[in-house]
Amino acid sequence: MRGRGLERLLAQETNVSDLIQFLSDRDPAPWEPLVGFVPDDLVREVSAANNADLLLTAGSKSAVIEVKLGHLMSAQQQDKYEALDPDLDLYLAALGADEVRLSEVSDRWKFLSLSSLFSGWESSQDELARSLAREAATLLKEWDRIISGVLETGAAEGGLQLDELKQKFLARVVTRRLVKELHSRGYMAVAGVTSGGGLPIIKAWAPIRGEGEDRTFIAEVRWRDNKPGGELRFGVDFDPRPGHKEDEEVRRAAYDLAHSMEHDIDHQALHVRLTEDRSDLGEALSRGKSSRPTARGDWEAVIVHGLKGAPMKDGGRNTRRRTTPAFYGDGALRFQAISDIDFSRVSAQDLVDLIDLTLNHLSSTEPEQSMS
Repeated sequence: MRGRGLERLLAQETNVSDLIQFLSDRDPAPWEPLVGFVPDDLVREVSAANNADLLLTAGSKSAVIEVKLGHLMSAQQQDKYEALDPDLDLYLAALGADEVRLSEVSDRWKFLSLSSLFSGWESSQDELARSLAREAATLLKEWDRIISGVLETGAAEGGLQLDELKQKFLARVVTRRLVKELHSRGYMAVAGVTSGGGLPIIKAWAPIRGEGEDRTFIAEVRWRDNKPGGELRFGVDFDPRPGHKEDEEVRRAAYDLAHSMEHDIDHQALHVRLTEDRSDLGEALSRGKSSRPTARGDWEAVIVHGLKGAPMKDGGRNTRRRTTPAFYGDGALRFQAISDIDFSRVSAQDLVDLIDLTLNHLSSTEPEQSMS
């Protein structure tokens, strides 16, 4: 149970940056092999440097260190950094698995592994810096090991299971890597967090027959809070045509497709398919209750007028909690079933296979005349 308090501290990016500044004040020498100079000064959140986590300076030399754990560097944030003086060196300091993110940014950026960064103080002449750095580096190396373990192989081949990811931000790092794998398999995919709860989520889409990115099947995996495992949501997910707003046509098209596939957008149907193709994934999926809700309210009114345009009799706002078809989902264009995932039975690579097989299940069961 060693390091529990430190684990909570280092799970916050601001705390990581503060600790780096503290170690640097005690002994700046470890920076030389990392950035090529020993800083005379190291400051936090400098407005003139895009509020950088850390700005290192020594005479005419300077470097920005952007620390990331669970969060992404947005395109806007990246552009602001790259608009700074071209002589300013840019470094992304993150867990080892995020090094691949440098392929998505300009070649101005260099990568610093956080565990290697803290290891630089393990041989410091300053006793306090040496002791703190050793504890931090040990924990960061363990996080790197866990992430690598869940990413490398499937659980059946000895890979670590997803329930080893005890911190939410570790799962976020993993889901970002899985997006690249899903892209390589030809899917649209994004990683993010649930609104409100900040729980990791990964989504992938496959266009329905003859359509593009606005009319798709969806498979998404969501982590759960305060209980083990996660959930797989799968079904139909439409958007308005490019340049158009949501209207009755797209709402009806989405619902009609989902309704025509109600026996396939269902846990039992998916479970049968998985059991045939990958019995280990079938065993990891379960559902103790119905995988879809009971219809409630006047969904036809929603199709015609939209959720906002179909007010309740009491004058209240209409939502999917008050009016729902026999599917889970958000808004008026997403229709899904839910299966529970036992994270003690699957690795991250298994999760990619699960999403892949789920989208294949939906695509292969799409009716021949699903779109008018």
